[in-house]
Amino acid sequence: MKVILLQDVAKIGRRFDVVTVPDGYGLNKLIPQGMAKPATPENLKAIEAQSATNEAAKAQADEAFAAMLEKLGDQTLEIGVEASEEGRMFQALKAEAVVEAVQAAAGTEVRADQVVIKSPIKEVGEYTVELVSGDTHKQVPVVIVAK
Repeated sequence: MKVILLQDVAKIGRRFDVVTVPDGYGLNKLIPQGMAKPATPENLKAIEAQSATNEAAKAQADEAFAAMLEKLGDQTLEIGVEASEEGRMFQALKAEAVVEAVQAAAGTEVRADQVVIKSPIKEVGEYTVELVSGDTHKQVPVVIVAK
């Protein structure tokens, strides 16, 4: 039986793959649990149209991310946090704080899942965070200052 996977299934395939599975497995597990649907011509056309839409949306998001990086340029982001007199922060730097700093500096939207902080930042000072979207990534210098 040929089915179109609606989500990643271990040892079977990835989302939107057309795979051949045993009839019992397809009819009794994959289809009833919403993990797949039969590979009829109508379903195949619908999946192709949806994947084309997803690719167009991804391309548009990548262009917006590249434009944001262009606006950001070589700017150093400054983030004010509450810290002790010794320079230790009361909580580690969160991606949301970097998002707010990017929005203030570049005036464009960036999501928290696009901000990568490799190791927890817990003290005032200069650090580097990475902004990532797909294959595009950029190291951005960040200065943490006490309020």
